[in-house]
Amino acid sequence: MHRTVKPLAIIIIVLLAAAIVTGYFYARETMDLPHISPGSAQTAPIIITQTFPFEKGNVTLTVPIDAAVYYGAKSADKSVSIYGNISEKTWVSASYLAMTNDAAQDKMYADLITRFRMIRDEQNLSSDEYLELIAAYTQSLTYETTPDNPAKFPIETVVDGAGDCDDKSLLLAGLLSREGYKVALFSFSKESHMALGIGSTGSLYRNTGYAYLETTNFSYTGIAPDELKGGTPLTSEPLVIPIGDGSIVYSSGEQTAYIHDIFIGSKENVQDLEPQIEPLAISLNTQKDQIARLESRMQTLKNEGNFMAYNSQVSGHNKLVEDYNSRLATCRHLITQYEKWVNIHNYIISHAYDRKGTYEWVKANTPVK
Repeated sequence: MHRTVKPLAIIIIVLLAAAIVTGYFYARETMDLPHISPGSAQTAPIIITQTFPFEKGNVTLTVPIDAAVYYGAKSADKSVSIYGNISEKTWVSASYLAMTNDAAQDKMYADLITRFRMIRDEQNLSSDEYLELIAAYTQSLTYETTPDNPAKFPIETVVDGAGDCDDKSLLLAGLLSREGYKVALFSFSKESHMALGIGSTGSLYRNTGYAYLETTNFSYTGIAPDELKGGTPLTSEPLVIPIGDGSIVYSSGEQTAYIHDIFIGSKENVQDLEPQIEPLAISLNTQKDQIARLESRMQTLKNEGNFMAYNSQVSGHNKLVEDYNSRLATCRHLITQYEKWVNIHNYIISHAYDRKGTYEWVKANTPVK
């Protein structure tokens, strides 16, 4: 779920101004940030098609990408040169903003958004569903990371059809901010992870003022993982980097919170039922063998004509069978409950691209306590 975020090499250069004013030197504080220099050669556009699940079906996007911009981004220097005493928070934020909002990518954003709006209008999506549509597209891109791989410009992630946590977060932030949503990047330096912050009416993440949205895989808005891939717990406070000045917020946090509560409850119920079912099933198999042996002996007595001895076994046999059937009914009930909770747990995991449908399904299929 996460990669080592090594977005940019940093070159720190402290320059002193040539002029001396009243005996003091003044440093020029500025930064050279990553930027795209498109090539000038005429090249045919790169046609990109991405199919991904959303709500009850699949969506296919096809967009032309300017090859000169893509190759310019691919070959761009991703390092940051710092002149003067500039804090890490400042240069990290500035670098991600520069890569997200590089003007050479404007046409790519516009073409993607045009297609997203067509789908929105065709499916009559609400504001929350529209956000989820764009998120599902980004989450569907292949999660891919390599050691010491710098962050990509969003246009690279689109053409490559792949990226890691920071690559996909930059792309999604760029798209949503251009559609007026309140968004920010969450940069977790301790865990080497990046996610998205979404303006929301509820389910806010810690003290950030935003709801958490994972971009590496299909995830529900407002639900943060307890730990990342490999078991790394997500405990640090993220650096919050607002992108754009959008004001549209997500209002379905109560539904995703409900889904998450049922998800946690399903896991707890499964864990509670497993130790009840397994020993009971073993005991039933032992009891079944005991009954079979008793019935074999009784049949032998009957065949031998020893009806007195046979009749003396009938009462004990019937009690044993009655107890077995009662315990078997209990076991079957526990297994039925177990299978229901497993089904709910797996449904929630496998339908994170359909918050609306999952909410309705969970409400209809969750056993009443």
